[in-house]
Amino acid sequence: MDALTFLRQFYFLMNNPPASSLPGGTGMPQGIQDITIEPRRGFDFRHFWHSIMERLWIVALCTVAGLFLSLGYLARTPKLYQSHAVLEVDFQEPTMITGEENTSRIRSMFLASQEALRTIEQNLTNLTLMARVVRSEGLADDGGRALLGRDADEPNEHKTTPAPSKATPAAATDTFGASAFTPMEEGLGRALSGMVKPVIRRGTRLIDLYVTNRDPAMAQRLADAVGREYIRMSIERRASFSQESLRYMMEEEERLKANLRKSEAAVAEYKANTPDALQLGGGAAATGTQQGAGAGGGRGGLVEDQLQDLTSKVTSAKTDRVRLESELSQIEQIGNNTDALLNIPSIANATTVVDRRRDVAQMETTVASLQQRYKSKHPKMMAAQAALTEAKNALGRAVLMQPDVLRNVLSQARAAETSLGSATQDQEKAAIALNKAAIGYQELARQAETDRALYESVLRQIKETNLTKDVKTNAVSVAEHAILPYTPASPQPFKAIALGLLGGLAAGLGFIYGADVLDRSIKTVDQAEGLLGLPVLAAVPEKTDPARTKTKSKKIVDARTTYRLVAEAPEGPVAESFRNLRASLSLLGPEIERRVFLFTSALPSEGKSFTSANYALALAQQGYRVLLVDGDLRRPSLHRIFLGSDEHGRTIKPDSSAPGIVDCLVGKADLSTAVRRVLARDVDVTGATRDDAVEFTTATGGQFSILAGGRRAPNPAELLSGPSFGELIASAARLFDRVVIDSAPIIAVSDTLLMMPFVQTVSLVVRAAKTPRNAAHRALSLLITAGARPAGVILNRLPRRRGVGHYYYYASHGYGAGEGSYGAREGSYQQRKEGKTSILSR
Repeated sequence: MDALTFLRQFYFLMNNPPASSLPGGTGMPQGIQDITIEPRRGFDFRHFWHSIMERLWIVALCTVAGLFLSLGYLARTPKLYQSHAVLEVDFQEPTMITGEENTSRIRSMFLASQEALRTIEQNLTNLTLMARVVRSEGLADDGGRALLGRDADEPNEHKTTPAPSKATPAAATDTFGASAFTPMEEGLGRALSGMVKPVIRRGTRLIDLYVTNRDPAMAQRLADAVGREYIRMSIERRASFSQESLRYMMEEEERLKANLRKSEAAVAEYKANTPDALQLGGGAAATGTQQGAGAGGGRGGLVEDQLQDLTSKVTSAKTDRVRLESELSQIEQIGNNTDALLNIPSIANATTVVDRRRDVAQMETTVASLQQRYKSKHPKMMAAQAALTEAKNALGRAVLMQPDVLRNVLSQARAAETSLGSATQDQEKAAIALNKAAIGYQELARQAETDRALYESVLRQIKETNLTKDVKTNAVSVAEHAILPYTPASPQPFKAIALGLLGGLAAGLGFIYGADVLDRSIKTVDQAEGLLGLPVLAAVPEKTDPARTKTKSKKIVDARTTYRLVAEAPEGPVAESFRNLRASLSLLGPEIERRVFLFTSALPSEGKSFTSANYALALAQQGYRVLLVDGDLRRPSLHRIFLGSDEHGRTIKPDSSAPGIVDCLVGKADLSTAVRRVLARDVDVTGATRDDAVEFTTATGGQFSILAGGRRAPNPAELLSGPSFGELIASAARLFDRVVIDSAPIIAVSDTLLMMPFVQTVSLVVRAAKTPRNAAHRALSLLITAGARPAGVILNRLPRRRGVGHYYYYASHGYGAGEGSYGAREGSYQQRKEGKTSILSR
């Protein structure tokens, strides 16, 4: 098969990969829309637990620091003792007055509310009360040393105690009559307010009064003093208010008394000048009694009474006239019909008609009785019938006489109505005249009665206030006196130590959580697979070796041996991880589709050269002819890792000027002359190859060759974008079983993206706990844009410390050692093994 045919087949496979060749059985993504977006996860307790185990020293350090802080607090904080008194608040204040007035009811309603309890609670710490306690207990006599717990000889640089000013007048008093407080008393009162803590006991009307002080006896003394002084101050406040009220009411009583005298004198003078005023509403007001004006005004005067009587009579006469006229009109329409006339009320109720109707009823009863015993022709029966007929005739005559009687009554009613109307008019004129004269009198009488009512009300209040002004009662009382405390209330050693330990633990956990949140690197296999959406093909643990050399030649040897861990340390976990990588990549698809491999990374120093070199060694150990290509044209490094040998076994010193990939791309050399083969003793791990043998084929039949960078490329991107690179890879794929390419960081330069059309399998190397997530996402985005989705991720340099199980590092040190698995080589290899360093990232 010629090179052109191979390239056509190669490009066909690249543009039409089978579904099984990609993870998950999907084909090559067709756009950047397939980029995995970092999922938003909640709190991961498992991850946080392993972070704690990894940084357990931080938690221990913070906990110890919290313990020392709590011990320092206990050592520096003085002991404080707390005494406790109980105050009770009644629903109302005790009083000697049985009558309940509005003010008493309002006061009782306020005392029954929670606002009253809170008001008393706040007043128990006001500065005036505290200053009174200081004065009553004499706490300012020694400069406040007993209150503040200072010794007599203790210096106090920050304390300023001004002496009482002699110029202060002795008459200076506070609101309740006590002398004004000195600056010393006010200052000690402010200090005392910080020691007092009143608390309302829930569901009761009790107030717990707590006082804290360094001296237990002083704490007890102050607790009793605060409650006692509050009650005393409340009583003094009430007495002062009563005195002020009494003084004001005495002054008001004198003023109201003078006004009452003036009002009564004005009423008497008006009555003397206008005697007729008593006839219209004057009433008993002239006597000066309390009921005068009100009673007279309600009942009315004599003229008004007569006017009302006449008006009533006129109305009654008019009503009778109208009724009689209506009945006469009905009589005229009826005529002489006796039965119809009896339906008229005036005729039916007339005395003559009533008597005749009673006679007729009696005769009808007699006739009915006789009919039961006699027949109609019986003499008694005939006599009774005759008498009944005569009674009915008499009734008819009496009825027919009533219209004339009604006419006479109507004439009399009209005359009476006329007479009463004239009298009413005359009386109205008299009432109007008297009203004008009585207006002034009634005004004076009402004013006099108002002044008398106010005067009597003030007199009653003066008597009540004078009676209760000296009563020393209060709604607040002491329910329980303070007792002497024997144990300090603070500091509490167990509580302080527990809080210190818990605070240190919380600080340590918070620091770990904050550091974990701020850490944007990929640290675990789960994170790598979840964030990038790619399988982790291998997890390479970190290998540390403290031995380091100083000479330049020894540095070269160390770099070679520490890079080639698959060959130099085959029993180690690093070599086993690369064998896992070899197995993972071999299972991705058919062999023809997995011949050209490329390893890249997002950023420099993530281990892509280390990964590609050891993966190529693992393939050579399996029996493949492997070509390792240094595709990083800007910073080639493989020529320093592997010392090539000529066909006679002579070592070729590492030199970047030797023919390499750049010479092949520019046409200065061909592939056969640029490739350098590596001796089998530097590749084989089975011990079948002697150190002095000049052999290039391993015991399994594999060969390992490298294509170094060669001369420095002036234009790497242009060289890789041309057809030369594709032809070079096609030739290498024809001559070798596997081609492994070490490339440049994909974010730093565009060289790796230009290689994508010519490789079959791309693997992304991510350095654990260092590579940022956004950089890994950016690299994956660029690869997908170039049309090459990575087959998976190699998580390099996983930490080997506490919490290591979280990082999915399961290698067991020494598993299978001494049982024939990857036996150690003897001789010069043991000597070269000394002094190795850990150079795992290039």
